[in-house]
Amino acid sequence: MPVFLVTLGVWYFISGSSLNHWNSNQCSPIIDSSPSATGFRLQGREFGCTFDEQNYRTSIQKWLSQRPEDAAPLEGMYLGSMEDYPWISTYLAKAALQSQEWDLKRGTSHDGHPYRLIESLLIDEAFRHRLDAPFADTPYTVHRVSVEKVRIDDASQVLDEYEPGQGKIPFDALLWVEFAER
Repeated sequence: MPVFLVTLGVWYFISGSSLNHWNSNQCSPIIDSSPSATGFRLQGREFGCTFDEQNYRTSIQKWLSQRPEDAAPLEGMYLGSMEDYPWISTYLAKAALQSQEWDLKRGTSHDGHPYRLIESLLIDEAFRHRLDAPFADTPYTVHRVSVEKVRIDDASQVLDEYEPGQGKIPFDALLWVEFAER
């Protein structure tokens, strides 16, 4: 795992998320960071909020536009639980259902490396473009993702259109995003 991800994770838990907050209302992401930090964290669970794709984009774009010019270059962000971003969770569940590499019966990848497969599904070019949208006019682009604490359940519990017994699919994980220069 890249050093910035470990540093960001340690910083977040040690700081108690008390540094620079940006929040426009109760159901907008709070973005934790400081000008010297190389990463930032989106959060909203404590307000009982989930964030659609448009809110994700506009919140990050607004925060980036207010970031000091002399701030440290960004290396990545921590989104936290995918359940806070239903559009990400739904994409992952549907992508796993369609993947020849996902074993629906066992609820894991055929090769025994589910995290690697989940990360590859989330960095697929079409979806990477969606994650990358807030950074379109910046020097940053989404380069890779990493996940931990993946949760798996029956497809019927995750997606309304499926009946029980159609397979076990991933629907949640803690999500880290690493940037590269454009």
